[in-house]
Amino acid sequence: MPVTNTPNASIEYEVHGSGPSLVLVNGLGFGRWGWFKQVPDLSRSFATITFDARRGSDRGLGVGDLAGDVADLLAHLGVNNAHVLGASLGGFVAQELALSRPELVAGLVLVSTGHGGRGQAHMSAGATGKMLGLGALSPKQAARRGLEGATSERYRAENPDEFEWIVQKRLEDSPSPASYNAQALAGARFDHSGDVGRIGSPTLVIHGSEDRYVPPANARALAEAVPGARLLVLEGAEHLVFIERAAEVNRGVLAFLGGGQA
Repeated sequence: MPVTNTPNASIEYEVHGSGPSLVLVNGLGFGRWGWFKQVPDLSRSFATITFDARRGSDRGLGVGDLAGDVADLLAHLGVNNAHVLGASLGGFVAQELALSRPELVAGLVLVSTGHGGRGQAHMSAGATGKMLGLGALSPKQAARRGLEGATSERYRAENPDEFEWIVQKRLEDSPSPASYNAQALAGARFDHSGDVGRIGSPTLVIHGSEDRYVPPANARALAEAVPGARLLVLEGAEHLVFIERAAEVNRGVLAFLGGGQA
């Protein structure tokens, strides 16, 4: 597995396909494995980059540090301009990169995310408990509860083996508890509600209509705040819309980015 070491992190990465560069930024608790339904489709049109960044210390970690990992990886790969797709926390990272290093971001796809800040709609207490796995008697049970809250009953009923695989991967290949907590805190502090109006990259916002972890109102607010942004809401889908409705998400991404030069 290719690895690049930066002053801040050791970054493991993969590049699939060829063409304009497209970097996929993970959400909280997910590794690059989480893009298993995107890479096969998107790599037909793009040099699709997935990665995991590992740090010796997460003390004081912020979303700006996570965006710095993306910039460092692109520099290592010699990529001066790329499309960026981020999901959930990865959507925060993608926004940060588009604002702090706009020359790097040709196109922006923001999935299951918002712009942060006090004006955002918050998840319910029940959804928060699900996400955190409250009351679980084992790490596996906690992971299962969190992932059940992120997916629809229909998806789980139609794809039981795939869902079990996701639970297992979440347990086997996810950040350490310290790293998870640091990233969660960084996400909780994130607030670009007053800044996203400065994003100049063409932007597509994708969201599930039944997302319990990031209420759909946040996607609408984000799309309204980013100049010229388009909004794609998939009815009946939950937080992991890019998994349970992968074909529609991938078609939307390909149609938006158009395979044009990045």
